[in-house]
Amino acid sequence: MKILIALGTALSLNLATAPTWADTLADARAAAREASLAADPAWADLLQYEPYPFTGHLRSLADDPGFFNAPDGARNPAAELDATLARLFEPARPADPDDHPQCRFPARHHWLRQRLALSPAQLPEQPCPRLEKWVAEIRPGGVTLVFPSAYVNSPASMFGHTLLRIDPPGQTEATRLLAYTINYAAKADPTDGLTFALKGLTGRYPGTLSSSPYYAKVREYGDMESRDVWEYRLNLNPDETRQLLRHAWEIGATRFDYWFFDENCSYMILRLLDVARPGLRVSQQFFWTAIPVDTVKGVVARQGLVSDISFRPSTGTELAHRASRLDPAGLDAAIAVAEGRRPPQSLGRTPQAIEQLEFADRLVSFRGHAGKLDQDDALARLKTIQTTRSQLPAIDTGTVPEPTHPESGHASGRVGLAAGRLGGTNALFLDLRPAYHDLLDPETGYARGAQIRFLDLGASQREGQGWRLDRFLPVDIVSVAPRLSWTQPLSWKVRFGWERTLGASRASGPTLAGGPGAAWEWKGLLGYVFLENQLLGHGQLQKNWAIGSGPLAGLLWDVGTDTRLQLEAGRQWFNDGRLDRSMARSHLRTRLSPRDNLVAGYEWTRIGLSDTDRTERRLSLGWQHYF
Repeated sequence: MKILIALGTALSLNLATAPTWADTLADARAAAREASLAADPAWADLLQYEPYPFTGHLRSLADDPGFFNAPDGARNPAAELDATLARLFEPARPADPDDHPQCRFPARHHWLRQRLALSPAQLPEQPCPRLEKWVAEIRPGGVTLVFPSAYVNSPASMFGHTLLRIDPPGQTEATRLLAYTINYAAKADPTDGLTFALKGLTGRYPGTLSSSPYYAKVREYGDMESRDVWEYRLNLNPDETRQLLRHAWEIGATRFDYWFFDENCSYMILRLLDVARPGLRVSQQFFWTAIPVDTVKGVVARQGLVSDISFRPSTGTELAHRASRLDPAGLDAAIAVAEGRRPPQSLGRTPQAIEQLEFADRLVSFRGHAGKLDQDDALARLKTIQTTRSQLPAIDTGTVPEPTHPESGHASGRVGLAAGRLGGTNALFLDLRPAYHDLLDPETGYARGAQIRFLDLGASQREGQGWRLDRFLPVDIVSVAPRLSWTQPLSWKVRFGWERTLGASRASGPTLAGGPGAAWEWKGLLGYVFLENQLLGHGQLQKNWAIGSGPLAGLLWDVGTDTRLQLEAGRQWFNDGRLDRSMARSHLRTRLSPRDNLVAGYEWTRIGLSDTDRTERRLSLGWQHYF
């Protein structure tokens, strides 16, 4: 009996002195405060904190209260850390284990457990069946940054795009397409065009994170949109890759307002990398804008982060390569086979016939993916072509030449200063373009014939006068797509904003302009024509507005490797019978260094308004700097 009493007394003393859940939480909070974890940059990355531009106070980019555990967690890192610790210690939820905070915030849970050295006895690990199944299906071993090049015919892809491919251990070239991707994009219909651009510029769309097989993305980008794809293998280890996935899981259920210029696909991808490897902070290079190609440059610039670069040509790029291997007559015959105007067997059995059949095969697929050929017709033509091709031997058709890497192109921001004459007086000219590329810029790393300018600003100061706004164009897009024998893309242009369209002596006014066109290329000369339609607003017009239309013709000529000349001429007639306008201009750009250009320009404009003609000339010589 005495022994039993003694054992009972000892057990009571042990239970009384054993640490409770509250004690362990209190110790964890004290340790977190002592280590200043709330001020750790890694905690800021996990909560998506960014400083306000002017005050420097932190606020989270997440626009969803469910992303936080403290009422003021969006702006208070210390309160959010305390609240998160408390929630991680909550009891198990057998009925719905995936609802436990450890499953909702697995990246924070993993980081805090490591930093505070919390053992399973101190903080029991909760099962998370859905998360564990998702990670098991992906089999994370490493990460590749994927950059599909710009696609000007889609508002959602004008700047290019970035996403991540999660590579399983032991991946080979044959299994690479089966890997999963992590993709962040605006939840919207990109075919909305102008509406899509306006909402994207003002953060009106939610951003969503998704996961899908890589082969589906390659088909979307390379086949359907004919975009070259670049793959940048990163040296993240399996543990870092798993932490990236944990944070992707947290973001997947959270609303973030999507902004084209900063809080976009590329910026969120960089934030994922920052969480995967604490201290990397590659996203901090992009305070004002995060243009996809610029973020690729930022990743490549981090010493040792990129271990390998691969190029995956689009169907259009491959077709252009194969077309270059055929003589004109052979190319015409291959196109006739692809269009069903000639049987495949008629090409013969020569090596050139084999190349013609392979070109025809890819051309039919190209047109089918682009929606220019009925699916049943495409399948029937492919069957006859491939049946004939299968009876012929294999040959070496060469590999598609790898173009210059996108990260070698110019920076997307540009500022310019020039001096000259305007309207018969001396003048200074200032230009500022935050993004991204125009027809005169060096094409290295950019799509040929594509101009995409956002928030383009121009101002001038005439002698004896102050600075005046010449233009402010939130959107200015031109697609000069050369027509070829096997594809006839439509060229087009659109811009809107404010322009000084009625002469230097009149104020700028609102404008909306654009129209269809066509382009041709011959021995390095790129010529184009457009039907230029324009809606103007101005107090000196009869109804305060006018709409007009007329032809515009232009020529781009690469005089040398570093010099490009642009010539344009056009005329417009307006419904306000008092107004018509003619213009001719030439611009020359010479590259001085990777970041600097010497530019010269001449513009002649004749404006007929109120039964009077006024001719103005603008002459300028200046400097441009990319940033």
